[in-house]
Amino acid sequence: MGRSYQDRLRYVYKITSSRIRKLEYDLQLTYHEATVNGELASIGNNQVLRFIDTIRKHNNRDVDIAKIEEEIHQLKALKTNVENKRTIKRLHEELNQLKFVSDYLLIVIENNKDYDRLNSSQGFKVNGKKYKRLLATTGGAKSSTVIYVSEDIHPLLEKRLNNGRNPNMEMIPAKLEAYKALACSTSIPVSHPERVLVVRDCITEFEANIIQIDDTESEYPQIESKRNTPIQMNMSDGFGLISPELSERWAKELGHGYIPSGFCIRNSFCKGMVFTFDFHEFADRVAYKYMVDDAWGNSVDVREVDLIITTSMLKLWRSYNSVDDYLLCCGYYGYTFSVTKITPKQLEDERHLNYQFIQSLKLNDAQISELIRPTVDSIKDVLGEDYRKALLFLKGVHIDEQHFRNSPNDYIKGLMVDQRLINDPFVRNKIYKQIRKRMNEAKIGVLRVRGNFSIISGDPFTLCQSIFGMTLTGLLKSGEFYSRYWIERDVNRVACFRAPMTCHNNIKVLRFRDTDEIRHWYRYMNTVTILNSWDTTTHSLNGADMDSDQVLTTDNKIVLDAIQELDAIVCVQKTAAPKIPDEKDLIQANKDSFGDLIGFTTNKITSMFDVLANYEEGSAEYQELMYRIQCGQHYQQNAIDQAKGIECKRMPKHWYDIRVAAKNELDLNIVAHKKPYFFIYNDPEQKRDYTTYVEKTSQKCLQRFGMTMDELRSKNELSTDEAQFLTQFEQRLPVSMAPSIMNRLCHQVEKVFEGLKWKQANTAFDHNILMSPKKYSQARYKEIQQLYQVHNEELRSYMTNIRKNKVKKDERSAQWQLFVSRFKEQALGICNNEEDLCNMIVSLCYKNVEKSKQFVWDVSGDQIIRNLLNANDQMVGYPVIDSVGDIEFGGKTFKMTALKLEDLYSENHSE
Repeated sequence: MGRSYQDRLRYVYKITSSRIRKLEYDLQLTYHEATVNGELASIGNNQVLRFIDTIRKHNNRDVDIAKIEEEIHQLKALKTNVENKRTIKRLHEELNQLKFVSDYLLIVIENNKDYDRLNSSQGFKVNGKKYKRLLATTGGAKSSTVIYVSEDIHPLLEKRLNNGRNPNMEMIPAKLEAYKALACSTSIPVSHPERVLVVRDCITEFEANIIQIDDTESEYPQIESKRNTPIQMNMSDGFGLISPELSERWAKELGHGYIPSGFCIRNSFCKGMVFTFDFHEFADRVAYKYMVDDAWGNSVDVREVDLIITTSMLKLWRSYNSVDDYLLCCGYYGYTFSVTKITPKQLEDERHLNYQFIQSLKLNDAQISELIRPTVDSIKDVLGEDYRKALLFLKGVHIDEQHFRNSPNDYIKGLMVDQRLINDPFVRNKIYKQIRKRMNEAKIGVLRVRGNFSIISGDPFTLCQSIFGMTLTGLLKSGEFYSRYWIERDVNRVACFRAPMTCHNNIKVLRFRDTDEIRHWYRYMNTVTILNSWDTTTHSLNGADMDSDQVLTTDNKIVLDAIQELDAIVCVQKTAAPKIPDEKDLIQANKDSFGDLIGFTTNKITSMFDVLANYEEGSAEYQELMYRIQCGQHYQQNAIDQAKGIECKRMPKHWYDIRVAAKNELDLNIVAHKKPYFFIYNDPEQKRDYTTYVEKTSQKCLQRFGMTMDELRSKNELSTDEAQFLTQFEQRLPVSMAPSIMNRLCHQVEKVFEGLKWKQANTAFDHNILMSPKKYSQARYKEIQQLYQVHNEELRSYMTNIRKNKVKKDERSAQWQLFVSRFKEQALGICNNEEDLCNMIVSLCYKNVEKSKQFVWDVSGDQIIRNLLNANDQMVGYPVIDSVGDIEFGGKTFKMTALKLEDLYSENHSE
């Protein structure tokens, strides 16, 4: 959307509470120190950051950033001299300061005592500046991370966040915190609609068979199967409508040339999807009226409206007297409508399953073999040295010009320009690592299937009927769904999954309905999945709503045949008493939400599925485990409710803690205290524990019995000692080896890849193809050499810190970008000419086989791609699907196509 995501990133300090405590709440930290220590975080531009810019009168920050970036770009083409080196160094410092937000601070709270001290009247300082708690986002609270801001601007930000709402409205403190935190979502502002209509949500009523779970009157959850139960459902939960005209306008503003199916939007206390639907035509052709009542009972002419939002989207609508009152406050305090996500022009044709989607399926070994085959075949296909298959493996089977233009300047892009790169040992090693990664992912259920992720919507026709006061019917009946993607492929039935999943009841089979009338009304909604208004699909999908929730749909036959269509689980909801929240209430709400209890609960359910495989269907153990697995959805809901300040019961400890379970024989037999074996490929620590245990036990086996573990296991008759040894080995294993579907799947993948090696020919590689013919300064070469040594030393320290601090995957990626940027800036400070710099670094790293080549691509990737294009007449080649193509990969055939990119890299970067 517009500028690249990387360009829109801003940088802030991210510090642990213990770091501040140990320095007696007065921390001094420079930008450089923070980058070295891993205490700099990148965040997307959001409404709070835009507020800070306004308060600090930095309204032209984006323009200034673009201007500096252009100056740096020009300097990289100029001759290296003292003045240019000084200038580029100064510009990088200015750019970093423009992107750095000193007024915004992230603190990871390590214990509640630290949190109380930080929020006390004594406060704390960073670089002499006092900070005060602003809020914790829902996602941030899971990792115990809280946003603080400079004390001097805190009152102004608080006023803006509250946006003139009625302060005397009672509400649940955790909900107010979450609603305020919507201003921290990464978003891009768009133009204001002509007129906004806020309408009451559409509630439908029907009867359905459900499984009700309730623990309000008992210690443990009570499960009851209910037939023909009256259900009230908010079918518009989290979504509204946008006119085709406004949809097209916003798309253009965001740099897109199509009318999207919908946008995920933000405004003050406002969150949700708006889907493109012609409600003006509905008024003309169906309702035969134009005047409708808004949420406050005011009459509105829908012909003047181009954006309709529901009361479930505008969270605090009751805190305003009218939509005009709300929008006036938004204008006064500086809020605008903004977009966080836009639906794609086209959906993908292939995505991956995961273990949550697979673990409840009942599959025999032959079915597992068939399910893993496409994934296994695609990995086998790339084990040769065919660069064309490597591209398909690395970039997917739908490569086009945009893939080249939009992808980073890395070795994969280089392969699309010059196939000789396949002979580069560095490139071969990178591909091999990707192969190993995909192999390990396959072992944890990351399997290729035909299908895609799409955002779900309720039936907009039903919502329009509600808005115009008509009888509710909708275009889709109970059990009917709509997906343009699948209908165009003549598929009428798909499996539907939504994470997080707990049990088989969470899987839905969607059957599609297609008529001319439906196609007409849903004509703009091409890349979403539309649900009907008359069944419990959202309940089945673990409480899905329409505020941008996504589902995976696939027509994979193995998966579809294994699905049992079960009744939806409905958990009895609890509520907390509303109040007028103060700062203490909000701080307590943060404490209640710290930690990822949902993830903890989900992992325990996976372990229960593993234990379940040890027992026959119908046995007491099997029935008790099925009860516990179904209750998992209830405990997930409790985890969500707990974050809202609602008192909830947690999963009983004897279900997963062997010490507590030991008091009862049944509990001990079925306790889910171990992760399943396949998890060793998902958790490096688990793999280390498992590998160490097996190696030590194998040594003991050789010492005691003079044979390997395999030999001992294969003996027909075991002595008492030998039998006891094997029993203890199984009992003390750090993982469960139960014959669950995921463990069996994992073993099958292991067996397939056992002994398979990537064929690596010793073809000579001429690294000169990465360079230009220009000569470079030997003096500057020595300076780059010294920088390279510093880089390697800091890289070792960086990797150690990442492992020690268990940095999450998304944060790891962001920190790596910051690490790379720092050395790129330093390298350009030594040699501002990008062409010379590239030649030096390639010579430095490629002349010595032992030296890492990652530094080359990190610092000079842009110039390498430019050099390769210049040497290949700006031509790019990539495989495309073709029924008579000569390349076989993943069960499809492809042919190579060539493209000339005259307008992309044709700038003159010579001296």
